[in-house]
Amino acid sequence: MPNLNLGKELAALGLNSGLDELTAATDALDRAFDETVATAVSPDRLVKVTVTGRGDVREMEFDPGIYRTEDPRALAATILATLGQAHAAAAARMQTAYDAFQEHLDD
Repeated sequence: MPNLNLGKELAALGLNSGLDELTAATDALDRAFDETVATAVSPDRLVKVTVTGRGDVREMEFDPGIYRTEDPRALAATILATLGQAHAAAAARMQTAYDAFQEHLDD
């Protein structure tokens, strides 16, 4: 199997700096996914959901008043709607990071 030193080969072709920039942009996008968090609160303030830039639920809090809710379907709908709002907020924040990454691909 031949010993390929990709870094030297790319440098010889003048592509090394482009690879370094793309690697840095990819690392920045990956960090943005890890560092982004978004929180949403339901209109009745009974449900609070926090998600990450990767879409993982980091935290879910319920106001003690939630136990007076008599309609489980309405409660489920509130939880899902609040989760959706948190995901949308995280996605909007991630769009900025993705746009910066996309600029490196377009160059």
